[in-house]
Amino acid sequence: ELPIRRDSGFRAWLPIMYGCDNFCTYCIVPYVRGREKSRPLQLILDEAVMLCEKGYKEITLLGQNVNSYGNDSEDDLSFAKLLRALDKTGIERIRFMTSHPKDLSDEMIEAMAECDHVCKQIHLPVQSGSNEIFRAMNRKYTREHYLSLVEKLRSAMPDVGITTDLIAGFPGESEKDHQDTLELMQ
Repeated sequence: ELPIRRDSGFRAWLPIMYGCDNFCTYCIVPYVRGREKSRPLQLILDEAVMLCEKGYKEITLLGQNVNSYGNDSEDDLSFAKLLRALDKTGIERIRFMTSHPKDLSDEMIEAMAECDHVCKQIHLPVQSGSNEIFRAMNRKYTREHYLSLVEKLRSAMPDVGITTDLIAGFPGESEKDHQDTLELMQ
């Protein structure tokens, strides 16, 4: 309902949800933006079609944790279903950010691989390579789980681009924890 300012004539940001339910120990998002709230599917599709009609070639779907899209809905919504629906709108390139490893599903990986217009790129913040630090961060996944996701992504899309975020020097991080992070990156 608010006016939207777009700085580019070919690429647009498209919010699909607001807030976050993860409560990572270092993050204020759930406290300042509230709990996760997904936008209605039809509103997102309508906005994508409107952008396509105005000549936009690329959209980037935005949310603190896009792959939990629909979790707050009683409807049968998921991020994978949203990607599949957007793939049919005429937009040439669909990107998204940011994903949370604990919510990256096999269904979403399949949708990424199968959709013609979804870019084969994912930003998947790991934050650390140490299970001890994951627990301290309240990240709700393990090093082994993260690496299995990377393997699934590369198996489904051999040329997938994977970017991440890291926090070095997290409170309580030992030299071994730091080395675990370096090893995970390798």
